[in-house]
Amino acid sequence: MTLLDRFRAHPPQKHSDPVVRLAYVQEIPIDERDLLAEIARDDVDARVRRAAVAKLMNPSALAAVAEADPDPGVRDEALTMLRDIALDAFEGIAEAESLAAVEALSDARMLATVAKTALREEVALRALGRVGEVHALGSIARHARLEPIRLAALAALQDRGEILSVALNSDFKDTGIAAVERLDDRGDLEQIAARGKNKSALKRARVILREMDERAETQPVVTDAAERPREESSAALPGEEDGAATPAREEHSAATPPRDQRGGENVRGGEDEAARAQAELEAQARRREKEQAEAEAERQRQGEQVRRLEEQAEQDRRRQEERAAHERQQAERAEAQAREARARQEALARVTQFAARVESLAARADLTLKGGERALRDVRAALADLPALPSRREDDEMTARLKNVQTALSAKVQELRELTDWQRWANLGVQEQLCAKMEALSSLEDPLEIARQVHALQEQWRAASDVPRPQGDALWRRFKAAHDIVWARCAAHFAAEAEARAQNLASKVALCEKAEALANSTSWIQTAEEIKRMQLEWKSIGAVTRGQEKLIWERFRTACDRFFTRRQADLAEHKKRWAENMSKKEALCAQAEALSGSTDWDATALEIRRLQNEWKTIGPVKKSRSEAIWQRFRNACDRFFTRHAQRHEIARAERVAAREAICAEMESLAPSPEINEPVKPDVVSGFSRTPQELLTTVRALRARWQQEAAARGADHERAAALDQRFAAAFARVLAAAPAAFAGSDLDPDANRKRMEALVRRMEELAGSATASGGAAGDAALSPTTRLAAMLKEALAANTIGGKVDEESRVRAAAEEVRQAQASWARIGPVPDDVRRALTDRFARACRRITEKAGGASRPSRP
Repeated sequence: MTLLDRFRAHPPQKHSDPVVRLAYVQEIPIDERDLLAEIARDDVDARVRRAAVAKLMNPSALAAVAEADPDPGVRDEALTMLRDIALDAFEGIAEAESLAAVEALSDARMLATVAKTALREEVALRALGRVGEVHALGSIARHARLEPIRLAALAALQDRGEILSVALNSDFKDTGIAAVERLDDRGDLEQIAARGKNKSALKRARVILREMDERAETQPVVTDAAERPREESSAALPGEEDGAATPAREEHSAATPPRDQRGGENVRGGEDEAARAQAELEAQARRREKEQAEAEAERQRQGEQVRRLEEQAEQDRRRQEERAAHERQQAERAEAQAREARARQEALARVTQFAARVESLAARADLTLKGGERALRDVRAALADLPALPSRREDDEMTARLKNVQTALSAKVQELRELTDWQRWANLGVQEQLCAKMEALSSLEDPLEIARQVHALQEQWRAASDVPRPQGDALWRRFKAAHDIVWARCAAHFAAEAEARAQNLASKVALCEKAEALANSTSWIQTAEEIKRMQLEWKSIGAVTRGQEKLIWERFRTACDRFFTRRQADLAEHKKRWAENMSKKEALCAQAEALSGSTDWDATALEIRRLQNEWKTIGPVKKSRSEAIWQRFRNACDRFFTRHAQRHEIARAERVAAREAICAEMESLAPSPEINEPVKPDVVSGFSRTPQELLTTVRALRARWQQEAAARGADHERAAALDQRFAAAFARVLAAAPAAFAGSDLDPDANRKRMEALVRRMEELAGSATASGGAAGDAALSPTTRLAAMLKEALAANTIGGKVDEESRVRAAAEEVRQAQASWARIGPVPDDVRRALTDRFARACRRITEKAGGASRPSRP
């Protein structure tokens, strides 16, 4: 850790002091499950982990701690918390968390405790399913709070002894009787009948024994006993094995000196050699003995060293074990002290809570004698067996507090006893009056009135039943005798009432049968009305035989509920289909609305008709929304077909709007006379554009205008008015900036000159066409036309072999007219007065030429 890390702030759960961490854990809210789980899992101090576990409500985290924590106290605390969560000991615990806690538990005793004491049936069943030990199942069958759990545990038992124990010691009627029913041995049944704790099981065992005795008296006893001896002999033949032989070692060493027959010297030399060999062998033997002794000494030395090392290791191991045992003892003592301190604190809390409860009870004004006596007994028992508290001061304080409560309760109980005694003597007078009133009822004749007053007197008798026993017994016999005399007079009335109740029961049974017959009907509306009518009829029928009210009502209600549940499910299915159909129809409406403004008339009409056919294939929707969605779809379709019927008017309006837009753009180009801004050097005066930009814009507008004029679609009068408007706007633009159009196809002077040239040429051609002779006509033609005509004449002369006639020249003149008309149409704008005059001249000349061409083309009469 660096120096800066020492001064850096750490969260409380990471503090180095475990006391600080423990105090922080005690302040953490119980809903901070992730933080508590982290501390319970990762903190190094067992006390801090245990405190975090005690507040942790997460079953999975508790299971991990219970399985992996090294400290047994923390593991035990985690198991205890899992058990409490499974038992729903804390507020706000959901059933899923209790089930998860049961799954995390593995201890058989805790699982059995959960199965016996859990108030949630699903949790208890889950715990029972994980218990397999026979004695635990028997304990659950005897002591579980919930009847299904007891019966399930008993059903899981197969051991006869445990079933007998359940029958003998069960605290509950259902389990005891069920256990008796599973026993068929007479000895077991007699044992239950003799000393069973459960009265119901005892009675059932006696009934079964009585039935067994009756069957034994009425049926012959058939005995069939056969004993078959079984002898088993086993012969074990012992086997002995011999086969070990101890080999013997023989050592033979002999040195036989060679014998030489040649002489004594050789004999002596051999003896010397033998002596030397013998000496060498002895020396080798001594060396081997010395080496063996040294080796033995080395082995002993090494063995001694090994023994010393082993003794040292053993001493170290014992010291470590002693140290670990000492630490374990210290930890156990600390844990025991902590448990003792916790137990004392818990005892103080319990005693304080008990003292507060009895103090509030003693201060109540409506304290009863029975409650006061019970509280006084509890106080005396607490004083007699006061548990150990954290300190002597707290022990003295709680003792004094309980004694004060005991004094107050004693005085109040004594007062209540005296009051009770007086009340008992007062009740004697009340009972005497009730006896007199019951005896006076014998003079009445109306059985209903008698029954009503008898019931009222019985209620009053119960309210005044606490009297001294001797006098009370006599008064009760008197009251009972008078009651029996009076009640006998009501027998006929009650018989008639019972008959009427039986008839009402029969009527309600008939209604139940009808309702059950209609429960599976699919005629929802008619059946619902019929069942409602039957329910009204049920209410009009009076009371039925006592004891049958709940059963007959449950039968009728079950039949009605079955029908309405089915109807509700069918309605939910219909709503689902209605919603799907509604989505489809809304999609069709959206498509129709998107197409309602289209101008692609034919394709859109086909598509809308397809949508209409698809609409017919879709099923119904909810009735309250059917008309609205239909009107939406119909309006979208009608909107398009209305526009379709008016498509020509719409097209004309669009053409007019397009021309008006072009006129407006052209008019916007003309300068306003009010503008007096300084003109830039490269901008046309009165305009915001350069000459080239102005020329380009005007050309584009004229091209659009000519395209719109060729498209037609507008009526003649409106088209003529728009033509005049466009021409006037165009003329203003030309007049305002003649320099911008100079030399272009929009220059009025150049266009006028081209028109005059065409007019002169056509007039010359018309004049030459009407004059005699072909030379003048040829001179009037343009050079290009003359050249084409000459080529044609030469071709005709070469092919036919004759001169060109007049007809060829007429055709050439007509071709010249067509070319001139095409050139005339391409000429740009000129002033209107000049254009009209030139156009008239040009038309007359063209007409003259055309008339001449038409006369020449007609064949001459023969």
